Amino acid sequence: MTSDVAEVSGHTVSGVPGRFILDARENHLVSDSRFGPAEAVQAGELLLAAIVSCAMANIQSNAEADDIGVEHIEVLASHRRGMADPTRYDFTEVRIEIHGVDQPTADSLAAKFAASCPIYNTIRRGSGIELTVTAHSDGAGGSE
Repeated sequence: MTSDVAEVSGHTVSGVPGRFILDARENHLVSDSRFGPAEAVQAGELLLAAIVSCAMANIQSNAEADDIGVEHIEVLASHRRGMADPTRYDFTEVRIEIHGVDQPTADSLAAKFAASCPIYNTIRRGSGIELTVTAHSDGAGGSE
């Protein structure tokens, strides 16, 4: 993996349908299918978490670079699975509260986030995705 390519891998857990272990570098996270145990974070929530994390990191970094005294940042992201087409989200919404600044400064910081976050912009633009599938019928690589 090159430094500019992010990778996350995952595998199923034997005996727990809908439970997955995700690996990003040396970090591990339990995730559940919406049809699974529903105890751990689910895929759609991970997408929202990525937007929330990017927003906070971007705003905090830009505030520090511009010497803006931000006291606290709160971000809430939400979406609803498509009613007419369940393969899409009907909406994705991001609400940002930036404490310790006036509205024009908050607007400026949010605009910098929206202009530079690849997660936000990928969702906003609805860009394509590449899918590659490989079958293994030899039984190798089973689940844990």
